[in-house]
Amino acid sequence: MSEKEFLYQMRLKIFQEADKKEIPVTLLCKKHHVSRKWFYKWRKRREKEGDEGLRSKLRAVPKMPNRVSEEIEEQILNFVKEYPTYGPERTEWELKEAGIYVGHTGIYNVLKD
Repeated sequence: MSEKEFLYQMRLKIFQEADKKEIPVTLLCKKHHVSRKWFYKWRKRREKEGDEGLRSKLRAVPKMPNRVSEEIEEQILNFVKEYPTYGPERTEWELKEAGIYVGHTGIYNVLKD
């Protein structure tokens, strides 16, 4: 059983117990080591989507608007291969002389990835 499937089964079990209304939500959450905040979040999703709402959601990778274009990124990487001892600030000045205008923070982010 995968981790996602295990979490789904655990949440389903909690809500099957909650549907019986034998014990209060506070005690139910303590019993299963789940915060009430998450319980009510899952309950809202379950009401909207049914039991499938208890499954873990996939999150999209954010798109960064200030990211350096792939063309410039390639030029930065080629320059760094040629001069590996230069830091981001020195690389920024050298690239400016070559007509490529990228700040040292942008260069650092390219090298970091």
